Amino acid sequence: MRLRHRLLRFARDDRGSMAVEAMLILPILVWAYLATFVFFDGYRAQSINTKTAYTIGDILSRETNWVTPAYLDSLFALQQVLTQSDQPRSMRITVIRWNATARRYEVVWSRVRGSGAQQLVTNDLAKLAPFLPVMPAGESAILTETWVDYRPPASIIAPFTFRDFVVTRPRFASQLCWNDRNTGGTMATGIC
Repeated sequence: MRLRHRLLRFARDDRGSMAVEAMLILPILVWAYLATFVFFDGYRAQSINTKTAYTIGDILSRETNWVTPAYLDSLFALQQVLTQSDQPRSMRITVIRWNATARRYEVVWSRVRGSGAQQLVTNDLAKLAPFLPVMPAGESAILTETWVDYRPPASIIAPFTFRDFVVTRPRFASQLCWNDRNTGGTMATGIC
């Protein structure tokens, strides 16, 4: 009888239950706080990368002179400044044109900065066609792609790479021309 009485008293006793509940829920609260921070930071990084791609595309759309290797290097440096990331990054600039006769998009020129990306060729555009705008015959557009690796501040999610894809129409010139020469480029050395 005495044992039963002590067990019943122990079952009714609620002293210390808050401490036990706190110890049970604390890991979940810490994980939720970290997860919120990581997801917010991920969305912030993605937003910055998207804005960077739009900024670079807009800069190129206003260009009326040659795009040279030095010019592209400066845009790649600008990507570093805008993303403020110490993670690997890359950038691909491609000028495309709609060929109405062949009924396909064609690459006029494509250049890459950073690691991991390759220059686009006309056959690659078939996969991207659903994401490209409808264009009149002979019209050209600038395809700006940026990649930035993202490493979360806590291992709530695995690291991954943000890729942004922006199509911009040239604003002040009918096309954007590439020249491998930093100085003294002519139509003979350029690609338009």
